Amino acid sequence: MHFDGEYRLLGMIDPAPVRAAVTALSEARWAEQSGRQQVYKVHALTQTIPIVFDPDMRHQRPTIWPMFEQLESVLQPAMAVIEDHYAASAGAEDAPRGYFARIILTRLTAQGEIASHRDHGESLSRAHRVHLPIVTDPGVLFAIAGNIRHLPAGELWEINNRKAHAVRNRSETPRIHAIFDYVVPGERIADPDGVLIA
Repeated sequence: MHFDGEYRLLGMIDPAPVRAAVTALSEARWAEQSGRQQVYKVHALTQTIPIVFDPDMRHQRPTIWPMFEQLESVLQPAMAVIEDHYAASAGAEDAPRGYFARIILTRLTAQGEIASHRDHGESLSRAHRVHLPIVTDPGVLFAIAGNIRHLPAGELWEINNRKAHAVRNRSETPRIHAIFDYVVPGERIADPDGVLIA
């Protein structure tokens, strides 16, 4: 979703519980799904584990994968920060509650890169894209429209995915993030393509 700026810090959680659960996942589990990196060439050096996800990138009625039940307890603190942040932003008590259109784990190889790109499509333009770094290193750098920074583990950052963004992992270990796409129904978005409604 487009907003004024490149990054927005929503809050933070203790990363230790989710890191322990995610680093315990087997290599076979990381290798199960290859569709995202095949469809989107910029993600060729990543691996993805779907938690709430649909290959057609639908905006409503998302599919909840079995991994959600396995990781729900360690992801819940991050989900609560996201929900509370956007509920507070909406202001009115009768404002509609949002929902998670997608939640994925994504692992970028050591010394790997995600080339500069912009996210497009109905849902990616209308959802808040929030990154939770789980396993990272100071050598992992995120760049959005020339604004480069390291995102520390446990911090929840909304990124402006409608601007050109890229990632470089200069470390010797893979980087793992959880990505949450959160939708606030009826939200008006001042997108470069015009006003959009979530």
